[in-house]
Amino acid sequence: MKDKKRTGRPKGSSRKKFNNVEMAAFLNECIEKVFTEHLSWTEFNNWVVKKHKVSINQANTYWKKVFEVVKEKYQLERESEIDKHVYHFWSLYDGAVDKKDYNTARQILVDLTTHQEIIFKFGNEE
Repeated sequence: MKDKKRTGRPKGSSRKKFNNVEMAAFLNECIEKVFTEHLSWTEFNNWVVKKHKVSINQANTYWKKVFEVVKEKYQLERESEIDKHVYHFWSLYDGAVDKKDYNTARQILVDLTTHQEIIFKFGNEE
């Protein structure tokens, strides 16, 4: 006869389950802790296990959730920075064309194309 898997809280966990508000507050606390103290994966897991009395498996799950939030946040900021740089390239291009400086305008287009290729190749890592 096969053994049934245990249901309920993970082995080693002695904490009650988070509700949505508590989970959001907890993740914010974890993000702040990781950034201010530059915690590695091991340090983070040890801190969560000690402070919040959860299992190591649950601590690892929280680690993944923290970095999903961080990745999403910085992806938006990164896209904003890219848009700002592209706008700057086009402003320089318009200025060069207005001054009839076609060599500079051509070079700006080359730089803009290179910039876009770099973003396309390396910016969309998933």
